[in-house]
Amino acid sequence: MNTMALRVPKMYGSEDGTAVVESDAECERIVLGLRVESEHINAAGTLDEGLVATLADMHTTFLLMSHSLLHRPDHNPMSVSVCLSVHAMAPIEPGTEIHIVCTVAANAGSSGPQASVVFHSAHDPRIVFATATHSKQTKVLEFGGKL
Repeated sequence: MNTMALRVPKMYGSEDGTAVVESDAECERIVLGLRVESEHINAAGTLDEGLVATLADMHTTFLLMSHSLLHRPDHNPMSVSVCLSVHAMAPIEPGTEIHIVCTVAANAGSSGPQASVVFHSAHDPRIVFATATHSKQTKVLEFGGKL
């Protein structure tokens, strides 16, 4: 595996309220922190599924494209989401600090990279509030934009 560092911009995630807690290129993983506010919670008292889907899509796309570049640095990967699923798991209260753990999953036999996301308590990772999976179909373009 190419050991090129996963370079996460210092302000990455700041526009959506998340902050990078850690990133690990070797494990192809990024962990973000978020303080849950009342607008992040749906009527059932769980993380809003739209929020979960949006954060999963945004942050795993960055991770999955980094994955593609690490494995094929001579190509320009273009992608489209083919599956994004979310699952609310447990009730949550405003003010709860959570970690959003995004990891590239094994994708043997798959047509594109896949990622998993776990939204858990920042203080007790056994408390899982939501999960998501995200897979992408990639098309590699030669640098220079030729199809």
